[in-house]
Amino acid sequence: MPSLSGAAQAKDRMARNRAGAQVLPSSFPCEGSVFVQYSRPSDLIIKSVQPLAEWLVDWVFLSSAVVAPLAAVAAVYWAVTGAPTLALTGALIAALATVGIYARFIAPWQLRVKHLEIVPRREQVASATSAVAGRPPLRVVFFSDLHLGQFKRQDWAQRITEAVNAQSPDLILIGGDFVGKTACCNVADLLSPLRHLRATHGVYAVLGNHDYGIPGPDHSDELIQLLPQLNIRLLRNECVMIGDDVLLIGIDELWADRDDLHSALTLCRPRAPHARVIVLGHNPDLMLKLDEKSRAHPWLQNALFIFGHTHQGQIYIPLLPGLAIPIESRFYRGLHHTPNGMLYVSSGCGENSTPTRLNTWPEIVVFEV
Repeated sequence: MPSLSGAAQAKDRMARNRAGAQVLPSSFPCEGSVFVQYSRPSDLIIKSVQPLAEWLVDWVFLSSAVVAPLAAVAAVYWAVTGAPTLALTGALIAALATVGIYARFIAPWQLRVKHLEIVPRREQVASATSAVAGRPPLRVVFFSDLHLGQFKRQDWAQRITEAVNAQSPDLILIGGDFVGKTACCNVADLLSPLRHLRATHGVYAVLGNHDYGIPGPDHSDELIQLLPQLNIRLLRNECVMIGDDVLLIGIDELWADRDDLHSALTLCRPRAPHARVIVLGHNPDLMLKLDEKSRAHPWLQNALFIFGHTHQGQIYIPLLPGLAIPIESRFYRGLHHTPNGMLYVSSGCGENSTPTRLNTWPEIVVFEV
C-alpha cells in the first residue's frame, strides 16, 4: 500500500558474488546512526490520505491502456500529415503509456527469486570454534505481504508456494500482511495453498498491519486460529530454537502496538555458543525502538533482521524519493547495514490498493545464513 515517503535507497555493500548469490558481511556499523522515539503515522495518513493517493496512482496507470494506442495512432497521423513535432510528442506519450501498461498489468505478476548469502565478520569467525565456523549454512526462504483478496487470490498463493518449495528450504519465514481487501473472498480459501509449504525446520510467520485492520477489517483473530491449521506457527513476541544453533525471534505488529522485543529476548535459550540469530518482523521501523538495553543484548550483536511492509515502494525511480509506506526510518528498500547486523526489507509478493509496480517486482528471498 504505497504512499509518499522521502526515504532514500541505501547502497548495497556486496563483498563478492558466488554461484549467483550476493555474499555480504553480516554486520557493518552505520556511522552516525540515530535511534529515535517512534510514533505511528496518524489515522488521517493511514486511513484517508494514503488510500486516496493509491486510488489516484491506480487510475493513472489504468488509463495507460487507453492512452497508449490513442497516442500511437495520433503520432502516425501527425507524421503522415507533416507535423513532426506533434508526431514526436505523440510517440513519446505512447512510449510512456506503454511503460504504464507494463507497470500495471505485467510487472506485478513477474515473481522473482533473490539470493543473498550472509557471512559472519572475520573476527567472529576467528573467535568461534572450527566446528561452529565450519557449520553448514541454513537456507531460509522469506516472503511477505501477500495481500490476498482483490487483486491476487488462491492461484497466486499456489504459485508462491511452489516457488518457495522449489528452493528446498531449511526454514520458511512469512513477514505478515496475509490479506488485503477480502470482501470478494473467504480468507481460509485464499490462504489454503500455504498448507503445502514444506521446510526441514518448519514454517513461521508474524502478522502485519493489514492483518490487524490498520487500515481495513481486522482479521487477526481469524488468522491466529487459521494459520496453525495450515502448519504455520505464528510468532507473537516469541523466541524459538531452530536446530541446535539458530535463534528465531518473531516480533508482533508495530502499528498495532503489539510488539514486545524485550519479552521475546527473555525467552531465548540457545543450546550452543555463537548462535545465529534471525529477527523476523513486519515493519522495519521496529529498529527505531531498539533502546540502549536492546542494542547491547548479546543476541542482537550480529543478527539478521528481516522485514516486509513497504513493498520497497512498488514504484521506484533511481535518484528520486521512493513511493513507499509512510515510515520514519530509512529502511524502506533492500539491504542495510546496522550496528546490530544486517537488515533486509522485501518488496513483498502482493499489493493492497494498486497492483502497479515499476522497477520493483514481487519477490521471494533466499538467505544462506
